[in-house]
Amino acid sequence: MIEDEFLIPPPEEKVLLSKPAFPVVFQLGLLGLVLTILFFSFIPKVFLKITHSNDTWIDSPAPISNIANLNEVITIDLKDINLEAKSAYVYDIKADRALYNKEADLILPLASITKLMTALMAEELISGTTTVSVSKAAIQQDGASGLNEGEKFSAKALTDYAIIASSNDAAFALGATVGKAIGGNNPNKTFVNGMNFRAKELGLVSLKFYNPTGLDISPTEAGAYGSARDITFLLKYILENNPDLLTATTLQNTKIYNVDGAYHDAENTDPIIDKIPNLLASKTGYTDLAGGNLTVAFDAGFNRPIIITVLGSSYSGRFKDVATLVEIINTALLK
Repeated sequence: MIEDEFLIPPPEEKVLLSKPAFPVVFQLGLLGLVLTILFFSFIPKVFLKITHSNDTWIDSPAPISNIANLNEVITIDLKDINLEAKSAYVYDIKADRALYNKEADLILPLASITKLMTALMAEELISGTTTVSVSKAAIQQDGASGLNEGEKFSAKALTDYAIIASSNDAAFALGATVGKAIGGNNPNKTFVNGMNFRAKELGLVSLKFYNPTGLDISPTEAGAYGSARDITFLLKYILENNPDLLTATTLQNTKIYNVDGAYHDAENTDPIIDKIPNLLASKTGYTDLAGGNLTVAFDAGFNRPIIITVLGSSYSGRFKDVATLVEIINTALLK
Protein backbone atom coordinates (compact mmCIF):
# COMPACT_ATOMS: atom_id res chain seq x y z
CA MET A 1 0.00 0.00 0.00
CA ILE A 2 1.41 3.39 -0.95
CA GLU A 3 0.96 6.05 1.66
CA ASP A 4 0.39 9.68 0.69
CA GLU A 5 3.55 11.76 0.80
CA PHE A 6 3.46 14.84 3.00
CA LEU A 7 5.27 17.68 1.26
CA ILE A 8 6.63 20.73 3.07
CA PRO A 9 6.03 23.84 0.96
CA PRO A 10 9.04 26.02 0.10
CA PRO A 11 9.62 29.00 2.37
CA GLU A 12 7.89 32.17 1.30
CA GLU A 13 9.80 35.38 0.68
CA LYS A 14 10.17 37.64 3.71
CA VAL A 15 7.71 40.52 3.92
CA LEU A 16 7.74 43.52 6.18
CA LEU A 17 5.22 42.98 8.98
CA SER A 18 3.36 45.79 10.57
CA LYS A 19 3.21 43.80 13.84
CA PRO A 20 5.81 41.60 15.54
CA ALA A 21 5.88 37.91 14.34
CA PHE A 22 4.50 35.10 16.55
CA PRO A 23 6.84 34.20 19.39
CA VAL A 24 9.22 31.29 18.59
CA VAL A 25 7.79 29.19 21.42
CA PHE A 26 4.29 29.53 20.00
CA GLN A 27 5.50 28.55 16.50
CA LEU A 28 7.27 25.45 17.84
CA GLY A 29 4.19 24.44 19.76
CA LEU A 30 2.01 24.75 16.65
CA LEU A 31 4.51 22.71 14.61
CA GLY A 32 4.50 20.02 17.29
CA LEU A 33 0.71 19.82 17.18
CA VAL A 34 0.72 19.36 13.37
CA LEU A 35 3.38 16.63 13.52
CA THR A 36 1.43 14.83 16.27
CA ILE A 37 -1.72 14.77 14.13
CA LEU A 38 0.21 13.44 11.14
CA PHE A 39 1.99 10.83 13.25
CA PHE A 40 -1.17 9.34 14.76
CA SER A 41 -2.97 9.27 11.39
CA PHE A 42 -0.08 7.36 9.82
CA ILE A 43 1.10 4.99 12.56
CA PRO A 44 -2.04 2.75 12.77
CA LYS A 45 -1.61 1.62 9.15
CA VAL A 46 2.10 0.97 9.65
CA PHE A 47 1.42 -0.91 12.88
CA LEU A 48 -1.21 -3.10 11.23
CA LYS A 49 1.08 -3.93 8.35
CA ILE A 50 4.01 -4.79 10.62
CA THR A 51 1.89 -7.07 12.77
CA HIS A 52 0.64 -9.05 9.76
CA SER A 53 3.25 -11.59 8.72
CA ASN A 54 1.32 -12.58 5.57
CA ASP A 55 2.89 -10.99 2.50
CA THR A 56 -0.56 -10.65 0.95
CA TRP A 57 -1.80 -8.28 3.67
CA ILE A 58 -4.43 -5.83 2.56
CA ASP A 59 -6.88 -3.50 4.28
CA SER A 60 -9.76 -5.86 3.46
CA PRO A 61 -10.62 -8.49 0.81
CA ALA A 62 -11.58 -6.81 -2.43
CA PRO A 63 -14.42 -7.97 -4.68
CA ILE A 64 -13.55 -8.89 -8.24
CA SER A 65 -14.85 -5.56 -9.49
CA ASN A 66 -12.46 -3.62 -7.28
CA ILE A 67 -8.99 -5.17 -7.52
CA ALA A 68 -6.45 -2.54 -6.49
CA ASN A 69 -3.08 -4.26 -6.52
CA LEU A 70 -1.22 -7.48 -7.15
CA ASN A 71 -1.60 -9.01 -3.71
CA GLU A 72 -5.26 -8.40 -3.04
CA VAL A 73 -7.72 -11.25 -2.72
CA ILE A 74 -9.88 -12.00 -5.74
CA THR A 75 -13.42 -13.07 -4.99
CA ILE A 76 -15.35 -14.37 -7.98
CA ASP A 77 -19.12 -14.39 -7.84
CA LEU A 78 -20.10 -17.90 -8.98
CA LYS A 79 -23.49 -16.68 -10.17
CA ASP A 80 -21.81 -14.61 -12.86
CA ILE A 81 -20.00 -17.54 -14.50
CA ASN A 82 -21.73 -19.98 -16.83
CA LEU A 83 -19.47 -22.95 -17.61
CA GLU A 84 -20.20 -26.16 -19.46
CA ALA A 85 -17.55 -28.00 -17.47
CA LYS A 86 -18.63 -30.31 -14.66
CA SER A 87 -15.55 -29.34 -12.71
CA ALA A 88 -13.26 -26.30 -12.76
CA TYR A 89 -10.43 -24.93 -10.65
CA VAL A 90 -8.54 -21.65 -10.89
CA TYR A 91 -5.38 -21.35 -8.81
CA ASP A 92 -3.15 -18.36 -8.14
CA ILE A 93 0.34 -19.80 -7.61
CA LYS A 94 1.93 -16.67 -6.16
CA ALA A 95 -0.87 -15.99 -3.68
CA ASP A 96 -1.28 -19.75 -3.01
CA ARG A 97 -5.06 -19.62 -3.15
CA ALA A 98 -7.96 -20.78 -5.26
CA LEU A 99 -9.69 -18.02 -7.19
CA TYR A 100 -12.53 -20.24 -8.38
CA ASN A 101 -13.78 -23.69 -7.48
CA LYS A 102 -16.56 -25.62 -9.13
CA GLU A 103 -16.64 -29.24 -7.89
CA ALA A 104 -12.82 -29.21 -8.05
CA ASP A 105 -12.49 -32.56 -6.21
CA LEU A 106 -14.91 -34.44 -8.45
CA ILE A 107 -13.05 -37.41 -9.95
CA LEU A 108 -13.53 -37.52 -13.71
CA PRO A 109 -11.89 -39.12 -16.77
CA LEU A 110 -8.76 -37.22 -17.78
CA ALA A 111 -8.31 -38.19 -21.44
CA SER A 112 -5.08 -36.80 -22.93
CA ILE A 113 -4.31 -34.54 -19.99
CA THR A 114 -2.82 -37.86 -18.82
CA LYS A 115 0.12 -37.11 -21.10
CA LEU A 116 1.37 -34.48 -18.64
CA MET A 117 2.34 -37.30 -16.27
CA THR A 118 3.71 -39.37 -19.17
CA ALA A 119 5.92 -36.46 -20.20
CA LEU A 120 7.05 -35.81 -16.61
CA MET A 121 8.01 -39.45 -16.12
CA ALA A 122 10.01 -39.49 -19.34
CA GLU A 123 11.74 -36.24 -18.37
CA GLU A 124 12.69 -37.55 -14.94
CA LEU A 125 13.69 -41.12 -15.80
CA ILE A 126 15.48 -41.02 -19.16
CA SER A 127 17.69 -38.55 -20.99
CA GLY A 128 16.10 -36.35 -23.62
CA THR A 129 18.65 -37.71 -26.08
CA THR A 130 17.59 -41.34 -25.52
CA THR A 131 16.53 -42.94 -28.81
CA VAL A 132 12.94 -44.15 -28.81
CA SER A 133 11.75 -46.56 -31.47
CA VAL A 134 8.08 -46.49 -32.47
CA SER A 135 6.71 -50.02 -32.14
CA LYS A 136 3.81 -51.68 -33.91
CA ALA A 137 1.83 -51.52 -30.66
CA ALA A 138 2.38 -47.76 -30.55
CA ILE A 139 1.14 -47.33 -34.12
CA GLN A 140 -1.99 -49.31 -33.26
CA GLN A 141 -3.11 -46.72 -30.69
CA ASP A 142 -6.24 -44.78 -31.65
CA GLY A 143 -5.77 -41.49 -33.44
CA ALA A 144 -3.22 -41.81 -36.21
CA SER A 145 -0.56 -39.11 -35.86
CA GLY A 146 1.58 -39.96 -38.86
CA LEU A 147 4.35 -41.91 -37.15
CA ASN A 148 5.74 -45.03 -38.78
CA GLU A 149 6.59 -48.39 -37.28
CA GLY A 150 10.33 -48.56 -36.62
CA GLU A 151 10.78 -44.80 -36.87
CA LYS A 152 13.24 -43.46 -34.30
CA PHE A 153 13.15 -40.19 -32.38
CA SER A 154 14.87 -38.64 -29.41
CA ALA A 155 12.83 -38.85 -26.20
CA LYS A 156 12.62 -35.06 -26.18
CA ALA A 157 11.16 -34.94 -29.70
CA LEU A 158 8.52 -37.57 -28.93
CA THR A 159 7.65 -35.84 -25.65
CA ASP A 160 7.01 -32.62 -27.54
CA TYR A 161 4.86 -34.47 -30.08
CA ALA A 162 2.86 -36.14 -27.30
CA ILE A 163 1.97 -32.91 -25.53
CA ILE A 164 1.63 -30.54 -28.50
CA ALA A 165 -0.26 -32.72 -30.97
CA SER A 166 -1.51 -35.09 -28.24
CA SER A 167 -0.03 -38.01 -30.18
CA ASN A 168 -1.08 -41.32 -28.64
CA ASP A 169 1.56 -43.14 -30.69
CA ALA A 170 4.27 -40.93 -29.20
CA ALA A 171 2.99 -41.27 -25.64
CA PHE A 172 2.78 -45.05 -25.89
CA ALA A 173 6.27 -45.31 -27.38
CA LEU A 174 7.67 -43.11 -24.63
CA GLY A 175 5.98 -45.18 -21.94
CA ALA A 176 7.36 -48.44 -23.33
CA THR A 177 10.89 -47.04 -23.49
CA VAL A 178 10.80 -45.65 -19.96
CA GLY A 179 9.19 -48.86 -18.65
CA LYS A 180 11.99 -50.89 -20.21
CA ALA A 181 14.56 -48.62 -18.56
CA ILE A 182 12.89 -49.12 -15.18
CA GLY A 183 12.94 -52.90 -15.63
CA GLY A 184 10.42 -55.73 -15.45
CA ASN A 185 8.85 -58.21 -17.84
CA ASN A 186 6.10 -55.87 -19.03
CA PRO A 187 7.48 -52.38 -19.84
CA ASN A 188 4.03 -50.85 -20.44
CA LYS A 189 2.64 -52.10 -17.13
CA THR A 190 5.82 -51.06 -15.35
CA PHE A 191 5.51 -47.54 -16.73
CA VAL A 192 1.86 -47.18 -15.72
CA ASN A 193 2.69 -48.45 -12.24
CA GLY A 194 5.40 -45.81 -12.13
CA MET A 195 2.89 -43.10 -13.11
CA ASN A 196 0.63 -44.07 -10.22
CA PHE A 197 3.53 -44.23 -7.79
CA ARG A 198 4.73 -40.77 -8.86
CA ALA A 199 1.24 -39.34 -8.38
CA LYS A 200 1.20 -40.62 -4.80
CA GLU A 201 4.67 -39.19 -4.20
CA LEU A 202 3.40 -35.80 -5.28
CA GLY A 203 0.35 -36.08 -3.03
CA LEU A 204 -2.05 -36.17 -5.99
CA VAL A 205 -4.16 -38.90 -4.50
CA SER A 206 -7.11 -38.63 -6.90
CA LEU A 207 -4.99 -39.45 -9.96
CA LYS A 208 -5.24 -43.01 -11.23
CA PHE A 209 -3.67 -44.11 -14.52
CA TYR A 210 -4.38 -47.23 -16.56
CA ASN A 211 -2.38 -46.31 -19.68
CA PRO A 212 0.09 -43.60 -20.76
CA THR A 213 -2.28 -42.01 -23.29
CA GLY A 214 -5.54 -41.39 -21.44
CA LEU A 215 -7.49 -43.20 -24.16
CA ASP A 216 -10.69 -44.89 -23.03
CA ILE A 217 -10.13 -48.58 -22.34
CA SER A 218 -13.75 -49.50 -23.05
CA PRO A 219 -17.12 -47.77 -23.44
CA THR A 220 -17.38 -47.70 -19.64
CA GLU A 221 -13.78 -47.42 -18.42
CA ALA A 222 -11.46 -44.49 -18.97
CA GLY A 223 -7.68 -44.66 -19.31
CA ALA A 224 -7.15 -42.28 -16.40
CA TYR A 225 -9.10 -40.49 -13.69
CA GLY A 226 -8.52 -37.53 -11.44
CA SER A 227 -9.74 -34.19 -10.14
CA ALA A 228 -9.35 -30.71 -11.56
CA ARG A 229 -7.57 -29.72 -8.35
CA ASP A 230 -4.93 -32.46 -8.67
CA ILE A 231 -4.37 -31.81 -12.37
CA THR A 232 -3.81 -28.17 -11.47
CA PHE A 233 -1.20 -29.12 -8.90
CA LEU A 234 0.45 -31.55 -11.32
CA LEU A 235 0.83 -28.70 -13.79
CA LYS A 236 2.09 -26.44 -10.99
CA TYR A 237 4.75 -29.00 -10.07
CA ILE A 238 5.97 -29.23 -13.65
CA LEU A 239 6.02 -25.44 -14.05
CA GLU A 240 8.10 -25.04 -10.92
CA ASN A 241 10.48 -27.97 -11.47
CA ASN A 242 10.60 -28.70 -15.22
CA PRO A 243 9.32 -25.53 -16.96
CA ASP A 244 11.17 -26.27 -20.21
CA LEU A 245 9.12 -29.44 -20.55
CA LEU A 246 6.04 -27.33 -21.29
CA THR A 247 7.54 -24.69 -23.59
CA ALA A 248 6.48 -26.54 -26.72
CA THR A 249 2.81 -26.43 -25.65
CA THR A 250 2.78 -22.66 -26.17
CA LEU A 251 3.51 -23.08 -29.90
CA GLN A 252 0.72 -23.16 -32.48
CA ASN A 253 2.75 -25.52 -34.61
CA THR A 254 6.26 -26.89 -34.95
CA LYS A 255 8.23 -29.64 -36.68
CA ILE A 256 9.21 -32.87 -34.93
CA TYR A 257 12.36 -34.43 -36.41
CA ASN A 258 13.32 -38.09 -36.26
CA VAL A 259 16.93 -39.24 -35.93
CA ASP A 260 17.29 -39.40 -39.72
CA GLY A 261 16.36 -35.74 -40.17
CA ALA A 262 12.85 -36.27 -41.57
CA TYR A 263 10.10 -34.38 -39.81
CA HIS A 264 6.40 -34.45 -38.93
CA ASP A 265 4.28 -31.32 -38.61
CA ALA A 266 2.84 -30.93 -35.11
CA GLU A 267 -0.27 -28.77 -34.73
CA ASN A 268 -1.29 -27.70 -31.25
CA THR A 269 -4.59 -29.26 -30.19
CA ASP A 270 -5.48 -26.08 -28.28
CA PRO A 271 -6.81 -23.50 -30.79
CA ILE A 272 -7.01 -20.63 -28.27
CA ILE A 273 -3.37 -20.42 -27.21
CA ASP A 274 -2.98 -17.18 -29.16
CA LYS A 275 -5.92 -15.71 -27.24
CA ILE A 276 -4.35 -16.28 -23.80
CA PRO A 277 -1.84 -13.53 -22.96
CA ASN A 278 1.53 -14.71 -21.60
CA LEU A 279 0.69 -18.40 -21.99
CA LEU A 280 3.02 -20.70 -20.03
CA ALA A 281 1.52 -24.12 -20.75
CA SER A 282 -1.49 -25.86 -22.25
CA LYS A 283 -2.79 -29.42 -22.51
CA THR A 284 -6.03 -30.65 -24.00
CA GLY A 285 -7.95 -33.87 -23.53
CA TYR A 286 -11.00 -35.37 -25.19
CA THR A 287 -12.60 -38.83 -25.30
CA ASP A 288 -16.17 -40.09 -25.38
CA LEU A 289 -16.14 -40.75 -21.64
CA ALA A 290 -14.21 -37.64 -20.61
CA GLY A 291 -15.80 -35.06 -22.83
CA GLY A 292 -13.68 -31.93 -23.24
CA ASN A 293 -10.83 -31.23 -20.81
CA LEU A 294 -8.29 -28.43 -20.78
CA THR A 295 -5.64 -27.13 -18.40
CA VAL A 296 -3.62 -23.97 -19.04
CA ALA A 297 -1.19 -21.75 -17.18
CA PHE A 298 -0.57 -18.10 -17.96
CA ASP A 299 1.14 -15.12 -16.38
CA ALA A 300 -1.48 -12.59 -15.34
CA GLY A 301 1.22 -9.94 -15.02
CA PHE A 302 4.10 -9.07 -12.69
CA ASN A 303 5.17 -12.71 -12.46
CA ARG A 304 1.77 -13.93 -11.29
CA PRO A 305 1.15 -17.39 -12.81
CA ILE A 306 -2.45 -18.59 -12.83
CA ILE A 307 -3.57 -22.15 -13.63
CA ILE A 308 -7.03 -22.95 -14.97
CA THR A 309 -8.32 -26.52 -15.28
CA VAL A 310 -11.72 -27.56 -16.62
CA LEU A 311 -12.94 -31.16 -16.82
CA GLY A 312 -16.09 -32.67 -18.24
CA SER A 313 -16.98 -29.94 -20.70
CA SER A 314 -17.81 -30.46 -24.39
CA TYR A 315 -15.35 -30.60 -27.28
CA SER A 316 -15.60 -26.87 -27.99
CA GLY A 317 -17.02 -25.87 -24.60
CA ARG A 318 -13.69 -26.45 -22.82
CA PHE A 319 -12.09 -23.68 -24.88
CA LYS A 320 -14.98 -21.31 -24.23
CA ASP A 321 -14.91 -22.15 -20.51
CA VAL A 322 -11.20 -21.41 -20.19
CA ALA A 323 -11.41 -18.26 -22.31
CA THR A 324 -14.21 -17.00 -20.05
CA LEU A 325 -12.17 -17.58 -16.90
CA VAL A 326 -9.03 -16.03 -18.41
CA GLU A 327 -10.96 -12.91 -19.35
CA ILE A 328 -12.49 -12.59 -15.87
CA ILE A 329 -9.12 -12.95 -14.13
CA ASN A 330 -7.31 -10.53 -16.44
CA THR A 331 -10.10 -7.97 -16.22
CA ALA A 332 -10.06 -8.15 -12.43
CA LEU A 333 -6.31 -7.76 -12.15
CA LEU A 334 -6.14 -4.85 -14.58
CA LYS A 335 -8.64 -2.72 -12.66
